[in-house]
Amino acid sequence: MQRSTILLAVMAAALPLAACGSSTEPANNSAAAATSNGTEMSADTLGAKVRALPEGQRRGVLFRAIRDAGPNGSSCQSVTAMKEAAPTNGNPTWDAVCDDKTQWTIVLTADQSASVTGPGPVTIKK
Repeated sequence: MQRSTILLAVMAAALPLAACGSSTEPANNSAAAATSNGTEMSADTLGAKVRALPEGQRRGVLFRAIRDAGPNGSSCQSVTAMKEAAPTNGNPTWDAVCDDKTQWTIVLTADQSASVTGPGPVTIKK
């Protein structure tokens, strides 16, 4: 399991990069989580914010989490399918498919990061 830092401000800034499928930043899986205004955000609040995003931006957020998760995720060029899954240990969870080939599970956590597991066989449909 890889851990990827997911900050809402960073996610918003990364969306233009996610749309074009390129990354100029190296993965930083050990970065400390912090919010831009210094307040804490629960996993449920972060999940609600991701859930409320338009579909394209939500795809971008999941794409960034997968790409930032490590070497296996760096081969992902686009999220071609996604769906919210049952919570994992009470945390909001999404399944995402990269390039119609591999499936990843992204679990948002209270420290404003994401636990990303994969790749695995595709079980969700577009």
